[in-house]
Amino acid sequence: NAARTMVALSLLIFIAASLIQLSAAGPSNCKKLQPKKIDLKSQAFSGKWYLLRWATQYEPYRKEFGHVDNAYFVNSPVVRMNKTLMKSYMRVGDECISEIEAYRLSNNGMDFTCEAKPFMVFRILNTKIRTSLLFHMQEKREGRIFHTISLYGRNPIAMENELKIFDDQVQCVGMKSDKIVVPPRLKAECSPQDTVEAIK
Repeated sequence: NAARTMVALSLLIFIAASLIQLSAAGPSNCKKLQPKKIDLKSQAFSGKWYLLRWATQYEPYRKEFGHVDNAYFVNSPVVRMNKTLMKSYMRVGDECISEIEAYRLSNNGMDFTCEAKPFMVFRILNTKIRTSLLFHMQEKREGRIFHTISLYGRNPIAMENELKIFDDQVQCVGMKSDKIVVPPRLKAECSPQDTVEAIK
């Protein structure tokens, strides 16, 4: 009886694990976008990008950034060093917070790896829309891979086709719509003059 109980328990664990893997993989009819090869010399990649919405599997990010009213980053490629500097500005309540991260381009122009946090790698997915950037970040933490999908645009208001692609890719990595965070943009955006550097 004990042996049969152990076999039954093992079978249940296997089935549960299989279901978890299937749910994490996203719907079977999902069409995952391929990463876009980035040319650091291109002006299409540099400059100011507004955060339009984001979704993450890593819950600490939701707690840390869930109260951001609005945000944007300024991208400054450093071609000779094969990397880019991204300085972000976030409005949280009445405070403005900024931080800067350096990302090195690798994998033949497909991947960006954070220099300060090598476990943080993101790709820009090829949406074929020049006015937006769709980031797919993967982080390995605690033996697991966590996905974060973020949509940035040249304008602070997203277009319908951008939202459709974003929603599809969120589902592709196994997240539901309740994971999506949309900055309310109720307050004025931050300027470089009134920001405080984030403490890392």
